[in-house]
Amino acid sequence: MKQGIALLEQLTDADAEWLLASAAEQDVAHGDTLIEAGEPLDSLYLIVQGLFGVFTDDVDVQLATLGPGDLAGEMSYLAAGPPTERVRALENSITFAVPHSALQARADQDPDFSARLHRAFARLLAERLKAANRRSRVATDTDLTTREEAGAWKRLDEPLQAFKRAAFAAKKAAAENGDVVPEAMSAEIVEQFLQFCPLLDQVLSQEVDNERVRGEMGLRMQQELLPYILLAETAERFYSKPRGYAGDFWTIELIYRNRPEGSGAVGRLIDRCFLETTASRAVRNRRDLLAEEIGETVRTRQGSTAQVTSLACGPARELFDVYAAHPEYATDLRATLLDIDLQALAFVDDAAQANGLKRQMSLVSENLIRLALGKARAEIQDQDLVYSIGLIDYLGDDLVVRLMNLIHSMLRPGGRVILGNIHPCNPTRGLMDHVLDWKLVHRTEDDVNRLYAHSAFGRPSTNIRFENEGINLFAECIR
Repeated sequence: MKQGIALLEQLTDADAEWLLASAAEQDVAHGDTLIEAGEPLDSLYLIVQGLFGVFTDDVDVQLATLGPGDLAGEMSYLAAGPPTERVRALENSITFAVPHSALQARADQDPDFSARLHRAFARLLAERLKAANRRSRVATDTDLTTREEAGAWKRLDEPLQAFKRAAFAAKKAAAENGDVVPEAMSAEIVEQFLQFCPLLDQVLSQEVDNERVRGEMGLRMQQELLPYILLAETAERFYSKPRGYAGDFWTIELIYRNRPEGSGAVGRLIDRCFLETTASRAVRNRRDLLAEEIGETVRTRQGSTAQVTSLACGPARELFDVYAAHPEYATDLRATLLDIDLQALAFVDDAAQANGLKRQMSLVSENLIRLALGKARAEIQDQDLVYSIGLIDYLGDDLVVRLMNLIHSMLRPGGRVILGNIHPCNPTRGLMDHVLDWKLVHRTEDDVNRLYAHSAFGRPSTNIRFENEGINLFAECIR
């Protein structure tokens, strides 16, 4: 979702700064209600930490999950009426509350601001309406009425049905083999799925130009594959996003572990298919690449203690790998790990305790968006390396530049930043965008160079590396 981030990015810098300056930080305890259906609402909320559930008023069914970067209460502002759903905290959370009265007063005083604000809201609502229309059309009308639709769908449907038949055959084989699919059959089905993924991306990204058609075909594909996804532990987590976004710390940890799990033999087989996709392999590869860069940072300090910070650290396995491979770094490397997710930090803290690294690792609970926008401060300075593996894939250009500016202030002269971003050549993009609803901002080398040049670094990347799959780039810049 991330409507709040989208809203800020569609306003001017001055508008966004005013909006944030007008906001009051509000803590919401687990289980507390932020918005009550039918009751007057006087604020627009930008969620900066934690998770909220959106529930129906009558039978209390959860309709959606809102996480960091999402908006709540915008419809009440636009419609000048009470909300129709309840919003309740699923864990301890933080929001920025912007009073409706302040928004309206600014809009009345500044017609240009009012136009920009309402245009931004209109774009967000238009995106929701288009998504709803696509879902409605797919649910009620499965006929592909144009030659473009029918031809493109036929290219996908034939291998899709072959995959489904193979999964059914695997289920029968497992029933005769102690709930285990024979390895030769498993390997063949995984390869079949891996060949299907780039075809799906090619058809939806290159062969179908019409956005409506692409969306409807993507939803149909999601409907076809969802029963299989729900059987698989990791793939189901990709889809359901229990922490509010697909790449949370435990999802990344499951990809690192690469142990297919699920409901029965077929569930485990489907999980293996998703864990073997190019995107999953790239996640595992990036762990090794970052460990190498961290080790290089320690070596270049030549006996001085290297200061390294991981932003949106997740499980931080690359750091544990470095310490495990080089026990002598216990005195040569100090790591600061920052994340918005308290569960991620608790996971890292437990691992640090188990590995005797509590003194080497400092944990910081903070929202990077809040830091980048100047709403909070983190006393992190004179770092030799600041890196983030999978954060800027979720952020638009303006926020990435602000983040780069923040990182610039954290580095010592000569210190390095390394930011990872998925590349448009990703052959799993169609699967991620349309089936898993895991939409990322894909960027080329030129895109990242342009962002660095517009930031406080003032120049393009000093080096760009790719992990072995060639779809996740890591762009370095030196202060």
